[in-house]
Amino acid sequence: MGRLLGYIFPLLVSIFVRITRLFRPFLPEYRWSTSSKPRLSERGIENGMGPENHFRMSIALLTAALSLLTAVPSIRADYPAVMVVPDRLCFPGDEIHIEATLYRTGMLGLFKGGIQGELLRFVDPEGNPLRDMLTDPSGSARIRYTAGPVGHYPITVHLTENPRYSADPATGNLFVREKEKPLFFVSVEAGLMPPISTPLLRRDPEKIASEPGSAEALSEIAVCRMPVYLTQGARPLSHQTRSWLKEKGYPLGPIYFMDRPLMAGILAEAPPPETGVLESLWKERSVPAHLLTRDPDLAKAAADKGIRVLLFEPKDSTSDPSVQDGKEEENREKGQEENIVSVHEWAAIPTICPCKKEESG
Repeated sequence: MGRLLGYIFPLLVSIFVRITRLFRPFLPEYRWSTSSKPRLSERGIENGMGPENHFRMSIALLTAALSLLTAVPSIRADYPAVMVVPDRLCFPGDEIHIEATLYRTGMLGLFKGGIQGELLRFVDPEGNPLRDMLTDPSGSARIRYTAGPVGHYPITVHLTENPRYSADPATGNLFVREKEKPLFFVSVEAGLMPPISTPLLRRDPEKIASEPGSAEALSEIAVCRMPVYLTQGARPLSHQTRSWLKEKGYPLGPIYFMDRPLMAGILAEAPPPETGVLESLWKERSVPAHLLTRDPDLAKAAADKGIRVLLFEPKDSTSDPSVQDGKEEENREKGQEENIVSVHEWAAIPTICPCKKEESG
């Protein structure tokens, strides 16, 4: 009960303050009177305790109650936390870092950042401990790991038992790939999931359908290409993305985060899409890489870096064919006619990217 109150009181204080500030401009004005008694007027109560004083007293009481709650050790003990172990992609023999981050949870599914000073245990695919490491100020811990032969290696990380926090173990995947195997980047939210009209509201992955034919087409592509999933979701919720991909039948592949601001383009000017993740993974430039997305800004940014882009645009029978011709003409003027190709259905993608033993750059 104490832990629950410790969560609720900060939320109540924040809501109370915000609502009061919102309506303060509409409150009546108050004046001091020379009379010793309060009197009523058209402007409200005079020479008495007005709403501003009530507001200050309420804040003081809530703050005092919050201070008492946080002073009780049992309230702070054993907070639930979330462990995240990102996937990694590399070549055989590469020395890389396996990373894990411990996030503090909050009310309404919010996350309060990483937790410092907690001991994490890294375990190899056979279940043998690799190393124990303390989390840094960002809540992350890293160990060096030398990749073996081509294959898929799950690395599990545990939070050692302690009286402060509890978290379920998390598993990240190390994908060791062949140098001659091309990469096929695909946007999860802007490629595999249908578009939504309210992008600010986080969708429940269990209720999201996949694009028709996308799992079958991507499974066919995965025979000769390495699928790499790009998500704009929050890192602490990566397990939901992983479960959704598995449930919908998509082929196994590493999941990487685009880390794009949630309110970009709504409250502020949207920054240019980051392509650093794509470039860092596309190490073998002699082998072409592809990206499938509905996001035109990301498509342009990737095409400028030399990545071949499939811009997914669902076919609309009511659309004007001249619009598509105009887009292709615009791409040609920008010198991108060979790097951006519009596609309208998933069934056509394996034909555009056929499996070949060798591909010219």
